[in-house]
Amino acid sequence: MTTPVGNRRAASKSASAVVAARKLGRRKERLARNLCVADGPQAVEYGLRTARINQLFVTALGADRFDVLVRRAQDAGVEVLDVDESTFAGLSESKSPQGILGVADMPVPVPDLWQEEPRMVVLLERSQDPGNVGTVLRTADAAGADFVVLGPGSADPFGAKCIRASAGSAFGIPVLEVQSVELALQAARAAGLRVRGAAGDGAHLLYGPDQLDLTRSTLWVFGNEAQGLEQTTLDACDELVAVPMFGGAESLNVGVAASLCMYATAAAQRFPPKES
Repeated sequence: MTTPVGNRRAASKSASAVVAARKLGRRKERLARNLCVADGPQAVEYGLRTARINQLFVTALGADRFDVLVRRAQDAGVEVLDVDESTFAGLSESKSPQGILGVADMPVPVPDLWQEEPRMVVLLERSQDPGNVGTVLRTADAAGADFVVLGPGSADPFGAKCIRASAGSAFGIPVLEVQSVELALQAARAAGLRVRGAAGDGAHLLYGPDQLDLTRSTLWVFGNEAQGLEQTTLDACDELVAVPMFGGAESLNVGVAASLCMYATAAAQRFPPKES
């Protein structure tokens, strides 16, 4: 087990820190303090890499399993607090806590993202499942998207479940929360992006003979997990694109469909087909 050193202290002396961290389960508290929770080793690692973690809670088992992360935190001057399993269970929203959790600074919103000549942007309309939002953030980060736009009614990108699902990518890729999808689509077009909506009955296929030119700068738009895109949003898209179902499944969830669309676009933009 990791030997306590320097800035590591017992949780018995840190009851107020535990109470303060628990309050971050509420969005209002997160916004007021500009802090959020990074739960699990992947989220903590990304938070340390981006210098956002300022406090770390670990159980005895977590300190043993993730010794390298604990030492990295200590070396960076992060306060490390030992807590028992019961206390940690009250901090984590996970059904299977892994014994390591950080309190992190929320990213500062980046202004004028549309002015940075983006090549690929993803917009989620009323995506209420934090797991799906987190998956999209993680894939967008991995696929090299410029940023992600969240429309009204979407899950909080800095809620603990979303950060955990994103494996910490919520700290890396810029996120733009908007009050109007319509205005976001207008901003995308003004920035030179083609607006493409994902729809099961789309006239174009992501793969196949009717495949679109994915080398173009694109805003991908994905809808609610159950209802899909709003009709006004469907009408506003330049193209509606379907992911073909080659087997027996009727559809894919938002996270998987978005991942396929993003990687197809990223590949086409980086490795455009050679002219014959």
